[in-house]
Amino acid sequence: MAEPYLLCPEAWDRTTLSPEKGGRFVIAAETGATPATTREEYWNGTIPWLTPKEVTDLDGTIYVSRTERTITEEGLKGSAKLMPVGTVMLTKRAPVGVVVINAVPMATNQGFLNFTCGSGLRPAFLAAWLKANRPYLDLVANGSTYPELYVADLFEFELSVPPLGYQDKVISLLNAFQTVIAMEGSLEQLITSPDQLWSVQDKSRKLRQLRDEMLPLIVSGQIDLGAVRLEGDPQYAR
Repeated sequence: MAEPYLLCPEAWDRTTLSPEKGGRFVIAAETGATPATTREEYWNGTIPWLTPKEVTDLDGTIYVSRTERTITEEGLKGSAKLMPVGTVMLTKRAPVGVVVINAVPMATNQGFLNFTCGSGLRPAFLAAWLKANRPYLDLVANGSTYPELYVADLFEFELSVPPLGYQDKVISLLNAFQTVIAMEGSLEQLITSPDQLWSVQDKSRKLRQLRDEMLPLIVSGQIDLGAVRLEGDPQYAR
C-alpha cells in the first residue's frame, strides 16, 4: 500500500480501494462508458447517465438522482453499466476528485471511477474520506494533456476504516453541517436589506470553511467522535 495521506488510529482496519468480491469494504470498482452518440436508439430513455460537468458545483451535497441526459436499455447494453443505488462515483478527470453518490440506479460516462461498498463501509463515509484526501488525488493524477486518475494508482492507496458506529457519527455530523448551510441559503430569500444579505452569506461562508477544515480531522480520527452523541443518532452498529 502507498503511504497514507492522513494518519489514522492503529485500531482501525486497513485496506485499499482495490475491490474484493464478497469482501467487507470495496467490492467493485468500475469505470463508466458512453454509448455511441450516432445511435439514436441509445439515447433519451429512462436511465440517468451522469457526466463530471454535472457535479462540479454541488457545494457539499453528495447525492444525485437526476442527470441532464438519459439512455435507453439498448444504450445500456451497448457499452454502459447500470450502477446500484449507493455507488460512490469519483470523477477521474475534468475535474479530478469530485465525489457523489447515486440515489437511484444510474450509469456514468468514462469520466468516473465507480466504487461499490461492502457491509463494513458506508458509502457516505467513503465519499467523505475521498473528499478529505483530495490533495492526494490531485498529486497522483497524471496524464499527457490533462490530469487524470487511473485505477491502478488508487488501488495502492491506503484506506483506514473505523467501526460502523464511528462512520455513522461522521456522516451525521456532516449531514448536520449541510442542513444548517442549506437553511442559511434559504434565509437569503427572506432578506430585506443588503446588510442582512451580507450577514447571512458571511455565516454560510464560515460554516463551509469550518466544515472543510474539520473534514480531514474527523475522517482520520484526529478529532475523536467516539464519545459524541449527536441529536437524532441511531443506535450504531459495531
